[in-house]
Amino acid sequence: MAIMRKIPIFTIIAALLLGAGYLYYDHEKSKVEVTFNYIVDKKTKDHQVKGRIDGAGDTTVTLSLSADDWNDIKTGKHYNIQAVFYNKNKLSDKEKQKLDGPFWSNEANQGILVNDIDIEQIEELDY
Repeated sequence: MAIMRKIPIFTIIAALLLGAGYLYYDHEKSKVEVTFNYIVDKKTKDHQVKGRIDGAGDTTVTLSLSADDWNDIKTGKHYNIQAVFYNKNKLSDKEKQKLDGPFWSNEANQGILVNDIDIEQIEELDY
């Protein structure tokens, strides 16, 4: 007859904390903070703007904004944008080949096209 040993509760708690710590670390290391200049081409009714990033060729980038920021944005203007996103989704090789411009040479920046972006700050530039 085998004798079963009880696993101490502290061992279980320690294992759970280590697992949670690893998941948090994995999540945080995919965090990308990016700042770029953006030219607004079009505003849509669902609080999104479509435009181009300086140095990123003709690729159109769609950004979701808060209602207040969306109301303050004007088409044809240049804006400095600070954004944060978690680089969980990767761009396909076929889509990578279509990208033109020095902005896309940093692979982390490519995540803007396939991940949810949180706009931290948006500021109009005077040109």
